[in-house]
Formats: sequence, C-alpha cells, structure tokens
Amino acid sequence: MKTKTSTQTRRARVRPRRILVPVDFSNSSARALRHAANRVAESGGSLIIIYVVPADYGWLGFGRDELRGLDRSLQRQAADQLRAFANENVGENVPADMEVRVGQPAEEIVAAARESKCDSIMLSTRGLTGLDRYLIGSVADRVARLAPCPVVLVRPGKRSPDRKQKLPAVLRFKREGKSSR
Repeated sequence: MKTKTSTQTRRARVRPRRILVPVDFSNSSARALRHAANRVAESGGSLIIIYVVPADYGWLGFGRDELRGLDRSLQRQAADQLRAFANENVGENVPADMEVRVGQPAEEIVAAARESKCDSIMLSTRGLTGLDRYLIGSVADRVARLAPCPVVLVRPGKRSPDRKQKLPAVLRFKREGKSSR
C-alpha cells in the first residue's frame, strides 16, 4: 500500500474557496467556467466571473473621454451576455459574482484578482502558435506571469473532426551500443 506524502496530503486539503474565471464567451472559456464551477461546488466556495471589454486608447489616450459612452453601452451589452453565459454553464447551487470591465484584458484580470483577493484564477488557453503568438502574445501567458495567486490553465476541448491535424516532424533513432566480441 502506497502512503501519501505530506505535500500530497496538503494539496488534497487545500481547495480554493474563491476562483476568478475570466471568460470571452468562447467554447474554451465555457469549458474553463464549468471546470471551475465543479471545483467550487466540491469545496463550498464561490466564483467571480469576469469579462473584459477590450479597449485600447493608444499611446496618449486620445479620444478616451469621447468613447466613455460607447464603453458604457458595451459594458451593459456584455453584462447581459455574461449573465446568460453564466446561467448556461454554472449550476444553480454555485454562488457567483459577475463583473464587466473595460481595458486591456490581462491587466484587468490581474487587477480583479488583486481586488477580490481570490485564491486562484482559472482560464482557458486559446492555442495561438508561431508568429501570431510572438506578435500578439497571449492573455493567459500574461495573466500567469502577473497574477498574485496560482493560475490554472484549462486547455481547449477536442478538435472538430473536420479540422486536419498537423503531424509532428519527429525523427526517432537509437544509439547503437558497442557489441562485446
């Protein structure tokens, strides 16, 4: 019989009580939200579900004041969408606070984590690769680097059958050992 180490026992006891879940209304973020809701249901904790309306006012912020009305309108629309998204993906017995922010997604997610003093952040990865990832970066990567708490990344589900899967370029070989004569 195998016994658990103290680290394994500690991990089993420590369950997040308050999980921040950033969403973008994609299937991947729905998967992360359902996963977080299951964890919270087991531990008796609560969720904070956040959506960030992306806004970039440029280097000097020109037009920021003129766009505040538009930002508020987008926030109200996103709040309605967030409420429906949460109702669809979170069980009725799981308590959840929701908020919609305007700004740079990664920075707003990290700010929300600090303000709410959450135990962890659980978000989906989108799978940017190659040049796109190098140029654009990844919200998940940035959140993981800046977050004040542990970050759990939930990979997207299975690929759709109509998408062709790239085969990896792998060269396998063995080193021949010296034969004894």
